[in-house]
Amino acid sequence: MAPIAGRSDAARTMALLWEPPTARSDSDTGLTLDAILGAATTIADERGDAAVPLRAIAERLGCTAMALYTYVGGKAELLDLMYDRAYAGFAARRPTVVTEWTERLLELYVAHPWMLDLAHARPVLGPHQQDAFESLLGTLRPAGFHHRDVVAIASSAFSLAAAAARTIVDARRAPTVTGEDDGTRWAERMDALATAAPDFADRFPLATALMHSEGHGAPQNDPIPVMERAARDNLRRAVELLLAGAADSL
Repeated sequence: MAPIAGRSDAARTMALLWEPPTARSDSDTGLTLDAILGAATTIADERGDAAVPLRAIAERLGCTAMALYTYVGGKAELLDLMYDRAYAGFAARRPTVVTEWTERLLELYVAHPWMLDLAHARPVLGPHQQDAFESLLGTLRPAGFHHRDVVAIASSAFSLAAAAARTIVDARRAPTVTGEDDGTRWAERMDALATAAPDFADRFPLATALMHSEGHGAPQNDPIPVMERAARDNLRRAVELLLAGAADSL
């Protein structure tokens, strides 16, 4: 089951998110909240897992796990702070169009795959994520969409970017896990499919036509995995279609 953010003590976590302590350093350990979050995020990126043990953070920082509790109340609070911190700087350069925003979010999730494993039904409500959301709303406001449509577009933008990022993360991970490069895997599968299902084109004419359509697939010798390129292209096109449909309803 995916970890759920937003489970920590509300008052304490909101205070840490919105009024973080100054960069004071413990005289004995040299610890700061920022250093703890930085180490936790680095470990999560390396592991690809949001459930970072406090002991691992302590070892990285050269202190005891108990020393961390001066700054974070526990794993739930740590996760909330990590998640919001990952959005820091996201909106420093305000996107001008929704496609730019979704592609930026895509890159954030690809850089921090553990964010994809969190259940998002309970938002953290931190300042950095809120700033990212505000920047998205800023790209939608000039279009004059109805509030209901803005909510639907914003929700879809988050979901589409997350889905594309998951595909990219999996596509990059697959060769390492299987020891088989993307091109070789596809070639072998297609050859095996032709042998096992020689009537594939007759049974699935629409899919076959799509596979042979102009622009389908990746260029030869493309270093980018096929599924990653498709995910990026499909994300941009899906957002364009989403916005076009919303504009037609005005």
